[in-house]
Amino acid sequence: MSKSFGIDNMRNATLQKGLLLLETMAAEAREFTLAELAQLTGLDKGHACRLLKTFVANGYVNRHPRTRRYWIGLRTLELSHSILSRMELRRVGMAYIRDLSDRLGAATYLGVLHLGRVLTVATVYPAGCYTDGAPGFGSVMELTQSAMGKVLLAHMPPEQRAELLPEQGARSQEWAEELDEIARSGVGVILKPSGPAPTVIGVAAPIRTSEGRVVAAIGASDQKASWDGRDQEQFRTAVRNAGQGLSFALGHAASRVTLAAPAG
Repeated sequence: MSKSFGIDNMRNATLQKGLLLLETMAAEAREFTLAELAQLTGLDKGHACRLLKTFVANGYVNRHPRTRRYWIGLRTLELSHSILSRMELRRVGMAYIRDLSDRLGAATYLGVLHLGRVLTVATVYPAGCYTDGAPGFGSVMELTQSAMGKVLLAHMPPEQRAELLPEQGARSQEWAEELDEIARSGVGVILKPSGPAPTVIGVAAPIRTSEGRVVAAIGASDQKASWDGRDQEQFRTAVRNAGQGLSFALGHAASRVTLAAPAG
């Protein structure tokens, strides 16, 4: 083994350990002692301390001068904002999910595939109010547990879907039929409980690039009590049309776009 190969392996191992520290702190909004972090990550205290000093110096981690406890820093938020500000999907899509939220009086959002799950990159709440049950900005959901996830699964190549879709046993045929219907209709729907609150209804549609590839989903959610009193087909159509409109704005020459670009 060459010397450079050994050094690269050491650097990769150090990077992985550093990322593990950051992910551990980010998972809980609290302060940690060095001993806690070492125990949670499986690192020895000396190694954890050296990594934390580097993170503190660069703003990724904060350290209380008196208690010597650590917590995640805001540098990670700064990086997230920098990425999102340059993400064309989010930049262009914000107008569409705002318009859709106004039309439906419902929470709306954009989601992308991330490490085998759905990552919400934008959320708009009706009239500026928070709505329980809507996937908040930065939240992640299992593909099979969200309308956006179902839409992404329905438009994946079969081999990719097989890797991400868990074994469903007796439900395999049901899943195949449901995903085929989503691909055909251009809209996915899910009914799911939200703790003690009424069941939440999620509706989503695909977003395509200029090449026609599905890279994201646009969605809206509603409480079941409200959903039962709605024109549900109109709700689905509004979400589908918003997806087509945003796809068109991103360069996809859709054969039919019935939702005009949002005003302003």
